[in-house]
Amino acid sequence: MRMTWLIAAALGVGTGVLAQEIVEIPASEVDVSKPEDLYKLEPDQWHLARQLWAGSEPCSPTQCEAGFTSGDLVVSAEHNAGTVTIIAALRGCPSTAFSELDVGDKASKSERGKVAKQVQRVVKGLAKTCKITPPVVPALAGDWLFPSSTSG
Repeated sequence: MRMTWLIAAALGVGTGVLAQEIVEIPASEVDVSKPEDLYKLEPDQWHLARQLWAGSEPCSPTQCEAGFTSGDLVVSAEHNAGTVTIIAALRGCPSTAFSELDVGDKASKSERGKVAKQVQRVVKGLAKTCKITPPVVPALAGDWLFPSSTSG
C-alpha cells in the first residue's frame, strides 16, 4: 500500500530568528487533505469565500478561505474560529505541506503579517520536499482572512 505523507512546516522562534522546520507526518495522523477543489479556480490570483469548496459566499469575521492555483500548485489559507490552516499541494507530488497558526478571531496586525509570511514558507517547504523550484505565489494580505463584521 502506498502511503501519502504530509509535510508540516512549523515556525520556530529563537533569539529573534525565525526558522523553518519540516517534519514528515503520515497522512493517517492528521486531518488535512489536498485542496484539489481549488484547481477549478481561475489561475494566478487569490480567491476569497467563506468556504471555497461550497461556493462564493462572502467571508465572515470568523470564517474565511483564500485559495490560489497556478498550474500544478494549489494553496489554501483558511481562517476558522481563531486558527489559520495553510495547505499547499502539487500535482504529481505525493506530499502535502501544511501549517496551523493560532491567531484568534481578532488577529493583531503582527499576527496577520505572520499568516502572509507563513503562506510563502509552506509553499517553499513543499517545493523543497517535492524537489522543484518553488512556484511564484503572489502575496496574500493577512487582512483578507479577517474581514470586519460590516464588510462581509
